[in-house]
Amino acid sequence: MSVKNAQQIHLRVTDDDYKKIKNLAHKRGIMVTELLREFIDQGLQEKLAEENLDLVASVVRQQLDAVMKPHIERLASISSKAGHMSATAAFLNAQALVELVPTERQRDIRVMYDNARKKAVEYMRIKTTDY
Repeated sequence: MSVKNAQQIHLRVTDDDYKKIKNLAHKRGIMVTELLREFIDQGLQEKLAEENLDLVASVVRQQLDAVMKPHIERLASISSKAGHMSATAAFLNAQALVELVPTERQRDIRVMYDNARKKAVEYMRIKTTDY
């Protein structure tokens, strides 16, 4: 680090802290002043990162929304279409039973529909890994 045009700071520390700083600098093979500069740089970088965490999180959230939104909308559209097709099929089956099955062989459509719906609900409760 270049110390040209640098400001000088006078600092007092406890004897115990000074011994720890001096020992650490000696272990690293650097001067105490260089170790303190590293500590200051590291502390400032951590503080800056901490202060900008909300900004970074907001940017990440926006980017995720931008990437995921089309996929979420596509899945919602597919799900809606599947619901429409399922309802159409259910009512088409009921209508076919009423119109195509001879009257003497017809049972109550409502009872048949309710039984089929109960079975469908049971089926939907099964985990996809179980079948």
